[in-house]
Amino acid sequence: MTENEKLKIMTTLLSTHYKSDMNTDKTSLTKKEKEYPSSKRSFIGDINEDALFADGFDDAIIGYDAIGFRVVYDYDKCLKVLMLWENMSHAEAHEYMEFNVVNSFVGDFTPLFLHSL
Repeated sequence: MTENEKLKIMTTLLSTHYKSDMNTDKTSLTKKEKEYPSSKRSFIGDINEDALFADGFDDAIIGYDAIGFRVVYDYDKCLKVLMLWENMSHAEAHEYMEFNVVNSFVGDFTPLFLHSL
């Protein structure tokens, strides 16, 4: 994979942001975006200083859960990170995620990995 192809994939990953369709307080959303323009990790760390993060998967963070304030990752984006940066096949990335990441329990604030439909 060429550097341009890697850059294009990472740009696509980074440009995907959660946008709420609900009619919410626009002022608070704007304030959050201004205070935390590029670091989802910092934002979640401010909410829950005990939050645990999966190393190397910051580009796959999609949010946090509403009860435990645990980090939530997009499983498919994690696969893409492994395929891009570790040169793994899809099958290898899936196996790595299942055995080394998803099934690791490291306490009450173990991150969650979401499969989107």
